[in-house]
Amino acid sequence: MGSCFAEEIRLALTNKQVACVPSYRNISFDPAQAIVDELPGREHMNFYNTFTVRLQIEQMLGLWDQANDDWWQIKKPAPWGPICFQDPYRRLILAKSPEVLKEVIESMNTEMRVGFDAATAFIFTFGMTEVFINRASGKVAAQKPLYRGGGGMQETTLHVSSFQENYANVMATVDMVRQHKPDAPIILTVSPVALARTFQDADVVTANTEGKSVLRAVLGQVCRERDNVHYLPSFELVTYGGLTHSYEEDLRHVKRSVVDDIVEQFFNAYFAPS
Repeated sequence: MGSCFAEEIRLALTNKQVACVPSYRNISFDPAQAIVDELPGREHMNFYNTFTVRLQIEQMLGLWDQANDDWWQIKKPAPWGPICFQDPYRRLILAKSPEVLKEVIESMNTEMRVGFDAATAFIFTFGMTEVFINRASGKVAAQKPLYRGGGGMQETTLHVSSFQENYANVMATVDMVRQHKPDAPIILTVSPVALARTFQDADVVTANTEGKSVLRAVLGQVCRERDNVHYLPSFELVTYGGLTHSYEEDLRHVKRSVVDDIVEQFFNAYFAPS
């Protein structure tokens, strides 16, 4: 669970016949009344930062209830017309009405809980520290304002999160898993996928490096303080390999062959020979 690099790890693990949950395609919705990320065509659901990962776990476990009016009304062409109701806390979740949106969110939480209960190990990938806070709720939104025509421009404010905030989020996430799965190994990793842009008064390379460094320090601290929590050095394996070796032409996304190599090393380190 986590950023877009989590999807790459999921694909590589699936190719090795490892069952990965949750099964997002089991989320129930009518495409004529709702859009759920890139489902059903692509099993895809990203949570880019420590705040949204924590929030999803809390909601799935019933520790946080999203208010019935906690949505954004936006103008965006959709199969049902030009008006959409958007879930602020998950990427590209749109519906024809607040009632339909609530049904979709409930279906998502149900499938997330099914996957959580079935899981024997957990992998979390974190991508950024630059987030946007929903002014109405104080919660962190899933994406930057106006992402793919969505809302957030008037509803959110930029926040560059600190070591302490991200540390608190990751520790809370680990502890929630531990409460229900005391023996399950937890793998933490920093996404090597770079920021496409920054909203800070800085260049994107500097902002990206700072954010990844904060996350790397957070995960190191958490691994030292909690038993059976491990760090997968995907960020290091990719960046130390160099731009031309590790990245696609956009110099952001990681080559599939490099992801496969990382998963192979992960297998060698954590899986017993069959």
